[in-house]
Order: sequence, then C-alpha cells, then structure tokens
Amino acid sequence: MAPWIAYGTLMLAACILHQFAALALVVHAFVVPDYARRAWAYTALLVAAGVAPLAALGMAQSRQVAWIESVTGSEYQRFAILASFAMVLSYFASSGNAGKVSPEAPFSLRAIALPLFILPTALLMLISLYKPFYVERYVLYGLVGLALLLGAALDRMPKLRPNLRVTGVIVVALAIALLIPESLKLRAPESRSDNVTDLAVVLSREYTPGDGILYLSVKRRAWSLAYPSVNRGMFDLAQELTPEASHDLYGTELPSPQIRARMRSSARILVVAEPKGIHVESGGTELMKERVLAEYFTRALTIQVDGAQVMIYEPRTTATAAELAVSQE
Repeated sequence: MAPWIAYGTLMLAACILHQFAALALVVHAFVVPDYARRAWAYTALLVAAGVAPLAALGMAQSRQVAWIESVTGSEYQRFAILASFAMVLSYFASSGNAGKVSPEAPFSLRAIALPLFILPTALLMLISLYKPFYVERYVLYGLVGLALLLGAALDRMPKLRPNLRVTGVIVVALAIALLIPESLKLRAPESRSDNVTDLAVVLSREYTPGDGILYLSVKRRAWSLAYPSVNRGMFDLAQELTPEASHDLYGTELPSPQIRARMRSSARILVVAEPKGIHVESGGTELMKERVLAEYFTRALTIQVDGAQVMIYEPRTTATAAELAVSQE
C-alpha cells in the first residue's frame, strides 16, 4: 500500500505542477505488470480525480494558449525520425540485462523507456488535431526515455557481435548528432516564438509622449505583461480593460468606433504585430485597424524583432506635407 500511496502522491503533484504530466499515466499503463494492474488503476483514477478540477479550470482558460499553432510538417517529420531511432536503439538495448526482467525489477528498461519517449509526444500531437496544444517543451520529459535507451544501447555495445557493434555505434552517433543541435536550440532565445525583451526595448526607445500603441491583434497584448513598467506609461489606443483587470492575458478592447476615433486623433502610432506572413486572427476589429492605417496613415519605419515587428505610422497629411516640401526644393 505504501508504495502506491507514494506513487499516487508523486503523480498528483506532477500533474498539478504540469497538467500534461498526466500523459505519463498512459505510459505507465503499458508498463505496469498484470499482478499490479488493479492497484495501479485505482491509484490512477484517484490521481485523475484529484487533478480534474484543475484540468476543468484550465480548459475554461484555454483561450490563454490560443497562440499555439497547429503542428507543422517539420515537427511531425522530426518526431518520426527520432521515434525510428528510438525503436532501433531499443533493439540494441533488448539483449542482456537491459532487456530482461529481473526479480528486483518487474519490467525491463526498454519497456518503460520506449513508451516514455514516444507516447506523450504522439498523444499531444493527436490532441492537437482537435485543438492545438502541442509545444515541445510541454512533453520534454519524454526525452528521459530516449536518454535511457541511448545509455542502455551504449552499455550493450562491448557485448555485441562486431558487425552489430559497428551498426549500433553508428545509430547511437546519429541519434546524438540529431539531439545535440536541437537541444542547444531549445535553450537559445531564438527558440521562443517571440522575444518580448527586445520588443520592450524597441517600444521604450521609440515611444514618445503623444504617441499611441496599437496591438494589431488583441492576443499580442500578452507581450506587454513581461515588462509592465515599460508599458505602464504608454497609451494603448484599443484597450478598455487591462489584462489584470479582465483576468486574462489579453485584456478587453473598446468598440470599433472608439478605436477608430482614437487612431484618427493620434499624432503617431506604434503598431505591434506578428511578423509579416503570420496572422493570428482576422476578425472585424483587426480588419478595421488595418483599414484605418491604410487610409489615413503612412508607414514610416518597420523594426523587426524575433517573433514580432513594430511599425511606426504617421498621419498621411503629415507625410504628404513632407513630400511636398521635398519636391519644392
């Protein structure tokens, strides 16, 4: 009983801290021996019941992760390649002690390592076909399974026949060669979908009193939460309630006529938007903002940062006067 209490407590704590840790329960379902399956099922149900209120609350707030995009073809391809390597590594780890069940361990290392690497990512990708939730960091714990397979395969290398040993070394080397660049990339700032630090620096440098800030998409207002002190003194043309006041990441926006009037009266507008070619949404309010900018303003400058751009717009009358002055010279 005590081991199951410890297991259930650990899994419940993991799921509360990170809800997608619940996918590990599915992995354990493939590993737990038959004689312990009933005890595991009862424990898993209690864990699920304990985390269910938090999961329900999370689903009610799922709009806050609406920035997550659908799984790309390159992500499917990369996972398929790594999963193939994992299966080959499990073959090399299947002989000897790594592949046998001992009295001390009721299942083999391969039995837990391969599902741990493949299932969480595969399940989250399947869920993302219905609603995009897949971010590699959410199931990063699955790499533990691949690391175990690599270690077990390396441990078996000296005991393999020479021809298998060469093949095994090549497979392990290729797997490591694939993992290292991606691992370094995940730890670099460029791995983030947006760089809010650079964005805050640009806004604080370019903003002057009398300017207006315009988030082309309401979802991009979440960027302002990273550096509230930078954004606090800036005039948000479209904002009605702040993210704090509305209890979400985006805040609420004014009706379109009021936003339009504020834009028309602005001496200069700093437009914050996603990079060119990426559109989070195209609702009526967003289209209205784009129309007003196109009709009454001229883009004077565009500053690119990772995952975002700041476009500085000036009223057309000002731009036209400047052009006339240049032509008269």
